[in-house]
Amino acid sequence: MSLIEYQRTILHDPVRNRAFADALKKLIVSGKTTVADIGAGTGYLSFLARKLGAKECHLYEVSELSDVSRALAKENSITGLHFVHRHSTQIVNSPNVDLVISETFGNFALEESIIGNLNDARRFLKPGGNIMPMNLRQFVAPVVTDRIQKTIDTWSSIEGDLKWTKARETGLNNMYVKDIRPEDLLKDGIKEWDSIDFTKHNKEIRHAKVEWTTHNSPLTIHHPPSTIQGFALWWESDLAPNITLSTSPFEKPTHWQQIYLPLLEPLSVKSNETLELTLDVDSRYDVRINVAWKTSAKDKQGKIVKSESQDMRKGFLS
Repeated sequence: MSLIEYQRTILHDPVRNRAFADALKKLIVSGKTTVADIGAGTGYLSFLARKLGAKECHLYEVSELSDVSRALAKENSITGLHFVHRHSTQIVNSPNVDLVISETFGNFALEESIIGNLNDARRFLKPGGNIMPMNLRQFVAPVVTDRIQKTIDTWSSIEGDLKWTKARETGLNNMYVKDIRPEDLLKDGIKEWDSIDFTKHNKEIRHAKVEWTTHNSPLTIHHPPSTIQGFALWWESDLAPNITLSTSPFEKPTHWQQIYLPLLEPLSVKSNETLELTLDVDSRYDVRINVAWKTSAKDKQGKIVKSESQDMRKGFLS
């Protein structure tokens, strides 16, 4: 997808736009608030900020969109903007501001290096300044229908009487962007696996272990055995107090979709077993994104009876 097509897609999302506009209304004091816009893209958020009375905005954008943003500002007669055609992490002696904003979320929340972006951008803030978004919470739930798996695991249906074992394994070591429905998920199976406060320094490598067990109501794997096809992931973020943006399949849809982590083979979990998912995520800027996941079924004594491991590094061939 081209840069401008991606911008058109996100700017055509009224849920996203209204949430950020409402948050800016809460955080901007007309005639006083100065803004640093990290990964500014077309400049839309800075344009809104100026229309709401922000004193000035500094737009940091490393791509060619910086030139587009300049042209759009001129076309719309928006002044008080300072365009910096570089990545914000490359800036030395940046001016301090009252508000840092960064809409660098992906379908998988961390894929655009938002942790690293905001870790660095906190140096731009004046004492007592604000960061938008304020935080991030990430969720996961087992997927028990095969609706999504059928759309990606199609190797056996290819004509020609050929075997595709290595290609199938490579494909299933990737995460997929999908529209996941509530009915695809294990009942009462939603769990928060990560929570990030952007006002503090955060690790760009994240690790989590999540369990679903018959012994801890209400998150229960019911009898008869549940067959797990994969896992759904989504996120939510407080942009400002009482302004939350969510990509949950239970909320209004946005241009962001959910993430599907497939299994190599469906995993049947009996009523006396525990399902365990381990997630390892590396979102450092030079990595961009890597996700590894290990799925296990354990018996009453905690012994692993079934297990499989996947890693995006096995899914991309250079």
